[in-house]
Amino acid sequence: MPEHPRTVDYATALARLAPLQSVPLAVHELQGEQVWLRHAARDHWGMRRRLLGWIARTARLPMLNPPPLADARTTIAGELARLQAFSISGIRVPQVLASADEAYVMSDLRGGLPGAPSLQQEIETAIAAGSDAVLALWRQGLQALDAVHAHGLCVGHAFAHAMVRCPDGVIGFTDLRDAPAATLAQGQARDALAYLFSTAGLLHLAGAREAARAPWTEWLAQPVRDDAFRATVQQAVTRLTWLRYLPPDARWGRDAWCLRAAWEQAISLHYE
Repeated sequence: MPEHPRTVDYATALARLAPLQSVPLAVHELQGEQVWLRHAARDHWGMRRRLLGWIARTARLPMLNPPPLADARTTIAGELARLQAFSISGIRVPQVLASADEAYVMSDLRGGLPGAPSLQQEIETAIAAGSDAVLALWRQGLQALDAVHAHGLCVGHAFAHAMVRCPDGVIGFTDLRDAPAATLAQGQARDALAYLFSTAGLLHLAGAREAARAPWTEWLAQPVRDDAFRATVQQAVTRLTWLRYLPPDARWGRDAWCLRAAWEQAISLHYE
């Protein structure tokens, strides 16, 4: 007799797995399908949250403030609303398969492909192929942000490691946990700076920082971004000038090095 297709009961799986999961986000396999379970454990950051808040206050940049702490139900409701808004706008995000008050199960944008890389990993791999290969991938990340900003949305967590290529080649976003900033211009500027922060060090390693200046300038000038957005980016670059005192290498760690590289990339655009 022919086999009937198996139907996954995502709601039952969510109820069973959520109490057992000790981390906020983890992958599970359900009848051969790879899914992700997210719950609202307090993963927002401890020392990193305090450090980011201190930087935001010191630089007078409210867009860098971490999102306010909220109860689990409010946190999950906000994330589900953002996933729905992105999906309705045609922006590739995981599909919510089942949800509860404090957790949800979502699809794997990469189609469950083993070892499927993030955009950051793709760029890292491309360094060996030269600056042109790196720049081609880097521009795809900017184009993915274009689609978000054109719909009046912002990612909030627009780091290259939270972007993945779907099986059809479209780049999607896997992490919408951060609530939008106070204004749309601030939120979209934070997207730009987050993407720059996560990729500037890779551009440096590939010898592509100078070559990236022109596409970055073109991207900032796109009609989808208005004067308020550009003014917010300009303000952020100006108020983060203290980053120039960080060492120009990784002696203080990769994050410090990437911060300086990102600032140098932005400063070269605005002032050279």
